Amino acid sequence: MRVTLTSAAQIAALCLAGCLGGCLERIESITVEPDGTVLIEAVFKTDEPGELYEGDAIPSDAGGWLVDESQEIDDEGKTRYFLTAEGVFGPDVELPGSYAVPGDPDAPLYLQFPTTVVIDYRPDAVYYHFHRRYRGRAWAHIEALRELLIDEKTKDLKDTDEKDLTREDRKLLVRSYTDFEVAKLLTFARAAFLETTPDLPQDSWLDVITAFRELQGELDLDAIAEIMELEDDDEREEAIAKEVVSWREKSFTTLQSALRDFCGYDSRHMKTFLRLYEARIKDFDVTSGLGDDAFQITVVMPGEIVGSNSDSTSRDRATWTFSGRRFRDRDVELMVSSRLEYGQ
Repeated sequence: MRVTLTSAAQIAALCLAGCLGGCLERIESITVEPDGTVLIEAVFKTDEPGELYEGDAIPSDAGGWLVDESQEIDDEGKTRYFLTAEGVFGPDVELPGSYAVPGDPDAPLYLQFPTTVVIDYRPDAVYYHFHRRYRGRAWAHIEALRELLIDEKTKDLKDTDEKDLTREDRKLLVRSYTDFEVAKLLTFARAAFLETTPDLPQDSWLDVITAFRELQGELDLDAIAEIMELEDDDEREEAIAKEVVSWREKSFTTLQSALRDFCGYDSRHMKTFLRLYEARIKDFDVTSGLGDDAFQITVVMPGEIVGSNSDSTSRDRATWTFSGRRFRDRDVELMVSSRLEYGQ
């Protein structure tokens, strides 16, 4: 078995962040009627039942969608899980820009895709313009940390068989991942800190960093490396899970204690900080989960399409196919225009 980032993440017992499940297929069919009514059918497919409800918001009855869930077993005996949602939106109704339930305080953290249909009456014909923008989600700043603290430090181990890893190799993997997780935690915490208490002196935050350096110094790398060497898979996974929980608890306790002790945070400050901090964590987790999702968006337009930036186009339909990685750190626009002659 080769040491990849995935297997290294399993080896590194204290890695705090993980993938939010497997790949989710998102197939959406959007039909624009001549009067401007829009029919939307969205189908979500996955091999993991929990994947439908982890990370990003999905259509729901509470959100105004007609929802149906089903499952089927393929020829190989594997179960596939489906969620189908349908919605009809009249000419004067704003089209959905996310799948969040109205009033959900976390709504801004989910995938945003504001969508419009504009009808343009011209002398020769009626023109229809469909536009959707998937708003870019911040990613590069954390990836830069990963490359610096994990990829760069462990690059010489990537072609090593896992069974050939030495005790020192395993300790390096654990140290690299825990350094990355602490740096990520402090990145999100720093942003929440500045928004909560922008006027506190700089040395207050530097004391918070010092507290985490001390926590990192307490990490027993030999003990964790020994866990990684256990031959029984179940025993190893159980021991790793305990270490992960312990490290998460220590990290969170250290953060709260440091804010109280060095920054003078009272309950009001802490409540505000935690709300902002947890929002940044969730936003990043949603972005991480979306990276493996596969999108297929098909728009059926009135009349004949006269222009589109789609991947494939026929007389009246345009289709885009992409992964969730595409809107990391940049917006993605879907545009298609069609022409319908009067009287048709």
